[in-house]
Amino acid sequence: MLNKISLKVKILILSLGGIAIISIFLTIFSFINFSNQEQSVKDKIFFTAITFSDQISDQFYERYGDVKTFSLHFKNFTSNSRETVTYLNSLTKFYGIYDLILVCDLSGHLLSVNDESPEGKKINSEVLYKENFSKTAWFKETVAKKYLQDEKKGFTSVNFQDANFDETLEKVFHEKRYGTVFSTLIYNSKGEPIGVISNHARFNWVEDLATRMYDNFIQSKIKSLHITLINKEGEIILDYNPFRNNNKKEIIHDEKILNKYNLVKAGQPAAVQANKGEEGVLESLNSRLKLWQIQSYTPVKGDKMVDELSWKVLVRVDRDEAYSSIINLKISFIIAFILVFVCSIFLSIYFSKNLANKLIFVAQSLAKGNEKLNKTSNESTKNSETLYSATTRQASSLQQSVTAVNEISAMMNKTAEMAENSRIKSNENIQKVNEGKDIINKMVNAIQNIKSRNQDIMDQIIEGNKQISEIVKVISEIENKTKVINEIVFQTKLLSFNASVEAARAGEHGRGFSVVAEEVGNLAQMSGTASKEISTMLDNSINKVKNIISQTKANVETIVEQSKKAMAQGEETSVECSNIFEQIYNNSQEVNHIIYEIANSAQEQAKGVEEINHAMHDLDNVTHQNNSIAQKSSQTAKELLTQSYELEQMANNLLLIVLGSSYNNIEKISVNSNYNPPTNPPVKKQKENNENLNEFGKKTDIKQSTHTQINSQIKKVQSESEKKIDKVPEKKKVNPTEEVPSFNDPRFEDL
Repeated sequence: MLNKISLKVKILILSLGGIAIISIFLTIFSFINFSNQEQSVKDKIFFTAITFSDQISDQFYERYGDVKTFSLHFKNFTSNSRETVTYLNSLTKFYGIYDLILVCDLSGHLLSVNDESPEGKKINSEVLYKENFSKTAWFKETVAKKYLQDEKKGFTSVNFQDANFDETLEKVFHEKRYGTVFSTLIYNSKGEPIGVISNHARFNWVEDLATRMYDNFIQSKIKSLHITLINKEGEIILDYNPFRNNNKKEIIHDEKILNKYNLVKAGQPAAVQANKGEEGVLESLNSRLKLWQIQSYTPVKGDKMVDELSWKVLVRVDRDEAYSSIINLKISFIIAFILVFVCSIFLSIYFSKNLANKLIFVAQSLAKGNEKLNKTSNESTKNSETLYSATTRQASSLQQSVTAVNEISAMMNKTAEMAENSRIKSNENIQKVNEGKDIINKMVNAIQNIKSRNQDIMDQIIEGNKQISEIVKVISEIENKTKVINEIVFQTKLLSFNASVEAARAGEHGRGFSVVAEEVGNLAQMSGTASKEISTMLDNSINKVKNIISQTKANVETIVEQSKKAMAQGEETSVECSNIFEQIYNNSQEVNHIIYEIANSAQEQAKGVEEINHAMHDLDNVTHQNNSIAQKSSQTAKELLTQSYELEQMANNLLLIVLGSSYNNIEKISVNSNYNPPTNPPVKKQKENNENLNEFGKKTDIKQSTHTQINSQIKKVQSESEKKIDKVPEKKKVNPTEEVPSFNDPRFEDL
């Protein structure tokens, strides 16, 4: 879908999208700034309300303390005097806010009052001496000690009458006057109440603060400042709005509004919130004036104000005037935004059209240059492929020749090695023959020694027979001694028998001797038995010894006779072996000389073949380098052809991007139809050839050291070839969004 849209439209869409996004962000940030400015205005109005509240607290604290201070002067007061009146005049003139300062006794009779106004003019205060003030609210509440106080904050013993129209002032000044009354008891030195002092203050101690606030706002070019003060019940006790009075700063005491109009009951949002003890800023409709205002509200509170009084301050400004500068900025911003947006659209259309035309020219120029590059790359590719195939065949043939030479060299080395091994084995055989000859001589000497030793054995055997015969004689003598023992035994038996007979004759006296005779007889019996057994054993021993002597003599004679025969045969055999070993020794020396000559010839042949092998390897290296160069040339030619093809594709894609759907209606740039991008690059083919060489090399005898060196050289050549191939630039991918290369044509300088 996107390919059907022209580049001019795409650039236009992109530009408009960017302008829209920037416009959205700019609008958001601008309105955030406008909102911050509006909040700044609200903060200023709220700060004004807080400041006004603090100033009222300060003034109230001073007025509250004034009446208590004044009362101390009259603690010894008994009657009216000019001095007292003068003192009261000085107080009213000094403070400038007290129209009347009344001093009464506890019954309500006036004792003293000032007769000059705060401006120093004479007033008709004499009429008040005829009045009794016992029924007035301020007098009754003061005497009853009904005070507006907060002992924790230091407010004690003062009665306060909220702002209202004062009848006492009206009698003196003959006009409606609006103010407040501060009253307290007068105590004597004993601490007993003796009277009441009452300060009737005009409300300008609050109203002057409002006028100063208005002056500050005039400097900020805000004229619609509206300051309102409401009492505990929500009734208006101050309503200052010069903007509705033709910008006159004078305070207007409207009897229809003051102490009459209740903002809380009217549902005025700021008054309702302030009556709840809250503070803040809001925008609401003024029900009396029928216009939208920014309204800040706060209760009058603090350490210098009695919370029970519960006054609330409302500071209001017309919203249109407060936001006038911000509204003007918004209008200016909207106008500037529309102008910039329209100009941006026209510039986007102009630049997109101009850029699209230049890109079309670039694409057509690329196509023309690519036709020449295509022809050159086709010819270079064909020549490189022909050279590469020829060098590949040459390298294959040379590789087979090198392999055959390697096999011959390996066989010659093996033959030389075997000849050398044969010579070594022949020398070892000669040494072994000499050793065998020496052993045979030693064996002949040993046989002769055995013969002499056999004669010595015969002599020792004959001597042993003689000694055994002596033993037989000793045994015979023992046998004769045994016969003597038998005779002794016989005589002992007879003696024992005779003793028994004599003991029997002796009777009782010979009984003990009879027992001895019996035991002697038993002993003789046992000795006779043992003698017989010894005699039997001696006879058996003599017989056995005689048999052993006869058998040993016969066996020894037989063995000696056989040994003589065997030694005679061994002596003859050893002589024959000695003669044969002599002949083997002579033949081995002749064979060793022949093998030595063969080994020398094989080594010379191996050296000659090795020199041939080195020459073949040098030739093989040169062939591989030529093959690598040819392969690299072929690869470069194909890459050139590939890049030519990609350049054609890039030109077509560029025209498609620039023209969009209208591209199908014009003639496309012709792409080389005979070109097919290589599916099996030369790098892969080269690696396959290297693998075939490795497999062919593995078939040879890798046990030989020379062939191992050849394989290592082949691997080194392969690695160098692969490194050269890897340096060939990779195929560049087509990316229609890439920047078009610059040209020297001056028409491209704008790009």
